[in-house]
Amino acid sequence: MKLRAKTRMDYLVDITPLVDVVFLMLIFFMVSTSFSVSSSLKLELPSSHSTEQQQEAKQVIVSVNAAGQFFVQDEPVEDGALRKRILNISHGDPNMGVVLRADADARHKRIVYVLDTLRQLGMSKVGIATLTSAEGNP
Repeated sequence: MKLRAKTRMDYLVDITPLVDVVFLMLIFFMVSTSFSVSSSLKLELPSSHSTEQQQEAKQVIVSVNAAGQFFVQDEPVEDGALRKRILNISHGDPNMGVVLRADADARHKRIVYVLDTLRQLGMSKVGIATLTSAEGNP
């Protein structure tokens, strides 16, 4: 039996598959990385370009004006009475739809207060009313 000496060519490893895998991983990480560009965003709320409107036979309409006052079914409500008023209209039904109409100049804190109250009541069918671009801001 004749043993031959190993040459340099016998020890070479084909790295083409390795390069392909590294390239695919690079693309994956580039696509899945989120970039923070919050400083360059200018938001004009509430306007929407979609024309989908949801209509329900019975729903609770909660409004917040620019001064931060609450209205339920267009009747003014104090902060402490908001929960009770929503329960009276919905009769405790957590599946009843709620439409939140907030002025564009309303403080975020007031809107979060309404959303938190609705969450505590178990009401998950909440929609936020917006103006379409034909009705409001472009």
